[in-house]
Amino acid sequence: MPHPDFEDITEFFDPDEFATTAHITRGAENIGDVLGIFDDPNEVARIGEYSMDHVTPKFECAEVDVADVHKNDRVTIEGREFDLMEEPQLDGTGTARLVLGKTTVTYNAGL
Repeated sequence: MPHPDFEDITEFFDPDEFATTAHITRGAENIGDVLGIFDDPNEVARIGEYSMDHVTPKFECAEVDVADVHKNDRVTIEGREFDLMEEPQLDGTGTARLVLGKTTVTYNAGL
């Protein structure tokens, strides 16, 4: 189902306003750089007297920019590395949410 064309969402992901860049890789393959809004779980959102915290970092971006992105891809934002925990969540308006998690590191103990 195509998303509505009532506005240009690229203005929403303007790096001069709110957006930041996420660098996405799959193994040694460079998937690309994506502009979006990084929602850090360590920050608490406050609206008036209401505050909300959440447990997972998220990255909101244009769905066309993450067409080739898949679960377990590596995402680097502001020097921090994350694993993509699930496939991009499309909301039907042309934007997508990437749910991020701590990078999994496998150590070679030489056994």
